[in-house]
Amino acid sequence: MLSFIARGGIVMIPIAALSVAAVALIVEKIAVLVRHPPYRGDAGSHAAEMLRAGRGAELVEEMRLERAPEARVILAGLSPQSLGRQEREALMEVEAVRVMASMEDRVSWLSSIANIATLLGLLGTVTGMIRAFAGVKAAGYSNPTVLSGGISEALITTAAGLVVAVPSLLAYHLFANAVGRAATRMELAAASVVSYMAETAHVARAAKTTAR
Repeated sequence: MLSFIARGGIVMIPIAALSVAAVALIVEKIAVLVRHPPYRGDAGSHAAEMLRAGRGAELVEEMRLERAPEARVILAGLSPQSLGRQEREALMEVEAVRVMASMEDRVSWLSSIANIATLLGLLGTVTGMIRAFAGVKAAGYSNPTVLSGGISEALITTAAGLVVAVPSLLAYHLFANAVGRAATRMELAAASVVSYMAETAHVARAAKTTAR
């Protein structure tokens, strides 16, 4: 491995560093997704059904035990009970932003690593080709093995850059899609709770009107 890096030249050093950073980020984001698994089923519909059944306290305890992002958003909208609908909506929105920030943190770095690794690989190839042709000129054009050997060494950086870039870009898209799906689930869950709160407020207003 060290001889392979040495053959690629000095550009292989930042490429190797990027590979280590990419692996660390991928492991970190996998751990984040494991800590925020999706809720089993439709969390919003489940929450609305339990609230309509008068099982709000039971729902709060259930959501506290869940690690799903949508469960945290629902929990933010359920407590404290003394707040009005607008305040609860604001709390759910804040919690959703907080969860999204945690899940999105440094995901875009993987895309940057992929782009930089590719460019570094090309840079190493260009500089390697320059050295190869310079070596041919110095050794004389009658010796083609000098050129072929130099080109072989120059292409090492391109291969190394792509080896880092392809998994990094794939991981970026997978994580970005996972975050997007989590955002959709949180939005739907919050909408279900808000719909229930609006329904409850409408019933309360109707009851007051009837009492008058």
